[in-house]
Amino acid sequence: MNRAVTTPDGEFFLSDLDPATTPPRIPLPLRAYAVGRTFRALWIYRRHGWSVAHLYLRRLRPGPGSAALAALPAGIALRLACREVFASQLVHRTVLPDGLCLPRSLALATYLSALGLPAQVTVARLRTVAMPKNSFHSWTELYGAVLNDNPDVQLGYTVLQRVAASEAPAAPRARLRP
Repeated sequence: MNRAVTTPDGEFFLSDLDPATTPPRIPLPLRAYAVGRTFRALWIYRRHGWSVAHLYLRRLRPGPGSAALAALPAGIALRLACREVFASQLVHRTVLPDGLCLPRSLALATYLSALGLPAQVTVARLRTVAMPKNSFHSWTELYGAVLNDNPDVQLGYTVLQRVAASEAPAAPRARLRP
């Protein structure tokens, strides 16, 4: 009996003939950690805005078991990130159904950072402004590649801010004695 090998929907678009370049599966506890952190980041954004939400992203630590994903080569990590865009956007649409580019980028960067990948939110201003209302934009990058927008978006914008999770562990806080 000949059994066909099946892959999840859309996975064949991201697969090569070489199994060595296939991204690894994400363990369920790590995925749950990433979903929880993404939900929290969007909730903070919804309640307090970007000024507090970006601090949450900066202080975010990778989840347990993320060391293997953090050690992936850039090409495989990018393919893994493309595979995980949908999961982060499900959380985004649950918390902020009408959210535009900034919360969408925050969701993806938080999700990937929780998995251990060095994603960053890029906030930029349009170089030539025709309509001031639409002069700012944001997207998520991983290793310099744009993940959730047109790859050429970088050409028309001047970067104002890049926000990524800190890689260093948090330093213990000094306690003041009364």
